[in-house]
Amino acid sequence: MVKAHAMPSVSVQDLRRRRTTVATVVFLLVALCIVYWSQVDPDLDPTIALGLIGACATVYVGLLNYWLQRDKVMQDLFTAFNARYDRLNDDLYAIAKGTFTGGDPDRVVMDYLNLCAEEYFWYTRGRIDTAIWRAWRNGMENWLQVPAIRAVAVREAAQRDSYYGLFEEVRVA
Repeated sequence: MVKAHAMPSVSVQDLRRRRTTVATVVFLLVALCIVYWSQVDPDLDPTIALGLIGACATVYVGLLNYWLQRDKVMQDLFTAFNARYDRLNDDLYAIAKGTFTGGDPDRVVMDYLNLCAEEYFWYTRGRIDTAIWRAWRNGMENWLQVPAIRAVAVREAAQRDSYYGLFEEVRVA
């Protein structure tokens, strides 16, 4: 009996690599078609053929730059959000243990919820990969199990126009 193996999930890196490969192949095929066309059609001015290849090259390079810029934006957001979370982490643990002495614990929780809302906002805009968002959402759901944190989140979730729709995605009750 042969066991069926599940297909491995495709990583984001694989998708990006495939996307770049497909774009490269399409560009090369279009360029080759234009060169061929210029060889078989004596009425096609060679400068027009070069112009068409140049236009295709411009679109190709533009796509590559766009994809690289999107990755850079995601990396910048990821780094900034993790740095902000790191600054809140000790206070959140102290609130969870009931040992917080650094001022108003509700303010710390609201700062955390604002961070979560910003993460969600950029996820909905396609600037944060789904795998990263899932990990962050799991962390949010874990923190929302802490009664002191959940109480503030429930109160804040009642404000329907706040937090960019975070509480429709991450349930607090």
